[in-house]
Amino acid sequence: MRTLEGVVVAHTTPFGNDGKLDHNVLEQQVEFLANKGVHGIFACGTTAEAQILTAEERKEVLQSIIDINTGRMAIVAQCGTTNLADTRALIDHARTVGCDGAAVVTPYYYLYSQDELLDYYSTLAQECEESFPLYLYNIPSLAKNNLAVSTVRTLSEAYPQIAGIKDSSGDMTTFSGYILETPAEFRVLVGCDRGFLSVLLLGGHGSVTGPGGIFPEPFVKVWNAFQQGNYEEARREQKKLIAISAAMGEGADFAMLKAALSLRGIGNGLMRPPFKSFDGDSITTLEARLNRALKNSGYSLKG
Repeated sequence: MRTLEGVVVAHTTPFGNDGKLDHNVLEQQVEFLANKGVHGIFACGTTAEAQILTAEERKEVLQSIIDINTGRMAIVAQCGTTNLADTRALIDHARTVGCDGAAVVTPYYYLYSQDELLDYYSTLAQECEESFPLYLYNIPSLAKNNLAVSTVRTLSEAYPQIAGIKDSSGDMTTFSGYILETPAEFRVLVGCDRGFLSVLLLGGHGSVTGPGGIFPEPFVKVWNAFQQGNYEEARREQKKLIAISAAMGEGADFAMLKAALSLRGIGNGLMRPPFKSFDGDSITTLEARLNRALKNSGYSLKG
């Protein structure tokens, strides 16, 4: 099993004009990411519209990614749902098809106490062998439940099969707490593009990014430069990726991400209702904004 580190992309899910999954475009995405030097895919996450896919569609998407990837990138499937039974079923499927682990977002809609979240993740961890890693996923802006540093510390110390966390809180105090108060082998990845280089300097292990699925190039260059100790180059590329990510709404607008990917020649930008797809005027505005951000960066929409 490969652990998550480096540049990990949260993909989008392509649909055809009939509203069904488009596995041919999904293949284009996976090949694009592998060829750009991406290290991993966070499958069926937030940007994948996974919470409005059926359970069977989530399994189909994951199976396609595994088949297309052929072992080149680490693949971790986001398996969290609103209930324990469905989460268990998706974890079991991820293990069966050969994922490198499963991520589990906090159960959402209802508000839960830290004790309840601790029990929830403890139950899942006790059911998983150490050979199949679990990753926590903290995104309080959407899930409405925040994993406290103390809860993550307790879980990381009690269960070696809980291998790390993706934190999309955008809170550097929380993120640094995860790093400082967990074992050295516990992987901490940031879900906020602006913080990528900063968290590497703090001791973080990488980024899980939606915009990086559209423009992986500067993310990969930040990672490579950091690994080589070339911090000035890493800083230059970090400035570029901030500007490019900002031009795409920093990953908060999923329709914008899909439209941007279509501008790079992959997919048609169609969203699943109740989301609305970008129309012609919106795409024209987005293209102009991206070209401004890309000017003098060394990158282009068609590159």
